[in-house]
Amino acid sequence: MRYSRFRRSLAAAGVAVLAAALLVLPAHPVTALANACGNPVLASNLNGWGSMDGGWVTRDPVGDLAGASWAFDTGGREFYMPQVGVTAGQTWTFSAQDRVVYGSGTARIVVEWYNSAGQYMTEQHGPLVSLPASTSTGGTWTPVSATFTAPAGATSAHVLQVGDFGSATGTNFKATRCDYQLGAVAPSDQAAVRHGWGTPVPGQSDEYNGTAVDLTKWGLFGADPGQTTGCSAGYNGHGQRCASQTTQGGGYLSVTGTADGRTGGLYSRMRHFRYGRVEVRERAVPLTDNGGRAYHAVPLLWPENDADYVNAEIDFAERDVASSAVYLFVHHGGTQTHCSITVDSTQFHNYAVDWQPSSVKWYVDGNLVCTVNASIDRYNSTNGGAQMDMFPPSGTLMRPARQDVDWIRMYPNAHTQYR
Repeated sequence: MRYSRFRRSLAAAGVAVLAAALLVLPAHPVTALANACGNPVLASNLNGWGSMDGGWVTRDPVGDLAGASWAFDTGGREFYMPQVGVTAGQTWTFSAQDRVVYGSGTARIVVEWYNSAGQYMTEQHGPLVSLPASTSTGGTWTPVSATFTAPAGATSAHVLQVGDFGSATGTNFKATRCDYQLGAVAPSDQAAVRHGWGTPVPGQSDEYNGTAVDLTKWGLFGADPGQTTGCSAGYNGHGQRCASQTTQGGGYLSVTGTADGRTGGLYSRMRHFRYGRVEVRERAVPLTDNGGRAYHAVPLLWPENDADYVNAEIDFAERDVASSAVYLFVHHGGTQTHCSITVDSTQFHNYAVDWQPSSVKWYVDGNLVCTVNASIDRYNSTNGGAQMDMFPPSGTLMRPARQDVDWIRMYPNAHTQYR
């Protein structure tokens, strides 16, 4: 039988720290509305786009962003996007995809409101969004977005962007795919939707809408393949992993941990893959406050050869149950790199990884949190987004908890291979 032993990345000493992104990310509704931006992808010209600070501007080709073949490019740090007519009291969400080359920093949406006489009235500023460094041949496109309400008397909105790249010189500030939505509609909280990953692979994904776990796709910790009963030793020999603790119903897959150390989880029986994208909607909640120790919850990808975890594992939402600090750990080359984010992990969030030949990108609720530059060339499988472990020794009182998974979806990228 194959069970992930799953080392405790959080307990390991001497890990390499990539970054810590301390953000609180709300869940957003997914709503498809007409885009009111007049020239969103600069399909044939620069109409509606221009510099605010005298920087040079060009229309550059794009080859790595779904839905866009062209982008606005400026050597400056302030530019305008197409204007849009508004009515006082309307709520608008203005968004675009940004990239900075030869530098890094932040960008934000700014909207200036004008009246029917064309007179400037006031302006509002959106939140700062971090833009990582990219290169002339590739890098990261980052969504920049803000929601505003048109003030009394406003009839048009002039949508601007302002970048801050510190002391960097010679930067290229790029943007495309502007999206203006009437109504309090924020970008999708799914990385796959926001970044155009396409359709998930059915044979590598599960919506968990049935009344029992699909044993053709998953094995239950504690049971032989295809079976639903049995127990085995838990993580590091602590407690037990029992098949009875992993259930499906009501649209969720659930793993329940008891006070005496019985927990569970899944392992994949699906086709192994190398490189690709995986997104899971998941939460983990304490069930009672009995003074016990917290269980540890994580969705992860682990290698085809379990013993090779130090070179080929991606833990993409690791934390103690109810902890506000959620971690990505990438095990590669005998070491590990991690970054973290602050969220309410007792609520559903979407955690995603984009595994490329030389990097792993981590997304939470559609936002890029960090990129780990690491090579993993092994074939991997997934535990289905549901694994809870008992870290303390057997006999320790545990705080009962439940991990719920709404769905898990796998998307191929340009490098995906199957075995």
